[in-house]
Amino acid sequence: MNTNTTILSAMSLIAIAGTHALGAPRDVQIVHVDTAAHVLTITNTGEETTSLAGWRFCSHNTSQVRRYTSPVGLVDFELAPHAAITIHLNNDADAGNSSQVNASDIGAIADFELDAFAIGLYFPNDGGLTPFGDGSFLADHIQWSLDGADNASADERSDEAEDGGVWTDQSAWISVTSTTSSIELNDSSFGELHGPGDYIVNEPCVADLTGDGELDFFDVSDFLDAFGAMDPVADFTGDGAFDFFDVSDFLDAFGAGCP
Repeated sequence: MNTNTTILSAMSLIAIAGTHALGAPRDVQIVHVDTAAHVLTITNTGEETTSLAGWRFCSHNTSQVRRYTSPVGLVDFELAPHAAITIHLNNDADAGNSSQVNASDIGAIADFELDAFAIGLYFPNDGGLTPFGDGSFLADHIQWSLDGADNASADERSDEAEDGGVWTDQSAWISVTSTTSSIELNDSSFGELHGPGDYIVNEPCVADLTGDGELDFFDVSDFLDAFGAMDPVADFTGDGAFDFFDVSDFLDAFGAGCP
């Protein structure tokens, strides 16, 4: 084998190795958003431990764009296979739990909104820098809005997400409501490319007045007690009155069942 052939072979191996190296970071995905508690869950869906040193979030809402976390914000985190960390946007993480982190401890993140919110998780290049304008360095991206409406402010990095192959369409948003309780990834294969159809949007079960996850006689009893006491929990129409329409709305919710 001549020298030129040897050099070309070595370059090919380097290129192949580089391709595989870029694949591993995308095993780290945003798998759950607790929209009530304002908590993001990040999970290593792969089979190898991944260091998050140099990883950064970039987030946006209806009025704040390109909010970047610190280059050293996640430097102490290593995710073992199938391990997770939670990012607490309300800064209420349990100080004794190493898998929880406050947003304020890792840098700037846009204020949480249901109106429109987008956040991407970036990994660094070989030089340790984060090229936010290059979607190939996005490990994962998620975006949601009320009724799935496109938003011209929160979409500041949506085009990079589409170009980088982690989001199907920059104008496509997970559709949520003002009462949505959580958003969860519904992709057992944990592929790199996701869109609104890959997520389950959960709504609270308003008829479950006992909070036990089941709809039964006890929920009906609690509603009747609250209705008789003119307790706001029985004001299902939200109009401040207690009448037939509240009873009707409760029965409709009860009949629909819990998700």
